[in-house]
Amino acid sequence: MTRYSLLLLFFFIGELCYSQQYNTLEIEKVNTDLNNNIYKIGNAFTFDYEIIIDGNKYRLNRNGRFPGDKFTLVKEENDTLGLKIQLIVPKVDKSQRTNKKQTEIYYLFEPDFSSLSGTGVVENENNIWLHPPRSGFFSALETCPFPYVKYPIEIGKNWQDKMKIGDHWCDEKWGVWKKKLLLLYDYKIKEKTNINTKVGALECYVIESNAKSEIGESKLKSYFSEKYGFIRLEYEMATGLRVNLWIDHFSENNNFNDFENIGKYITEQKKTIANILYK
Repeated sequence: MTRYSLLLLFFFIGELCYSQQYNTLEIEKVNTDLNNNIYKIGNAFTFDYEIIIDGNKYRLNRNGRFPGDKFTLVKEENDTLGLKIQLIVPKVDKSQRTNKKQTEIYYLFEPDFSSLSGTGVVENENNIWLHPPRSGFFSALETCPFPYVKYPIEIGKNWQDKMKIGDHWCDEKWGVWKKKLLLLYDYKIKEKTNINTKVGALECYVIESNAKSEIGESKLKSYFSEKYGFIRLEYEMATGLRVNLWIDHFSENNNFNDFENIGKYITEQKKTIANILYK
């Protein structure tokens, strides 16, 4: 096994978490990856972000490698890390899947790519459901509804669901509880709109959702494009903490067939980022 394989396998195992599933989510028994139109093997989506506390914008000067790991926030103008989040869709064997019968996705964190987190996305003719990043600070997103859309897409359509999460996800910044936290979800497709993004002007559907629990109510407004998937996510925690993520870059037909090639991709990404920063 090469050094790339060992490195990536280490991070993959280190961040492996138990799967979490919505009861209303329809998961296919076959063609888990082959029928995807958006989250296809070889696709890579890069997201930028902002954290808003009491009206002030923050960035991460350090993000933990594991769920609940330590992180450091700094004012936006003092950001020296330039962290961005990549979602890539690799080719994996059944035995490597973090979540059975879900398309495997990995979250990578620019610019150092020091961690890799494996989780899942469901995409089929009935629904699309995406597990958000959850390393370090992004554990906060576990307390909110997950990005989720049901087909056929119709304005005014609504649905409910629920899920329990453990107290290893909690933090004073977004909520504290003991043992299991029951989240009751409510989703509604509100409107169709157009927004400008780094990948162009996109037509998308706005899905408003909330999660009620013993720690209060959290919210997520999702912007869903039928070409690029969830292109903007606006979160609000029960404590008032807000996190916005938006698409910054997209590429397709990347070779993500094994850890070796993912390692090569990371090396090229580091070179590209360094050239941008130091040209």
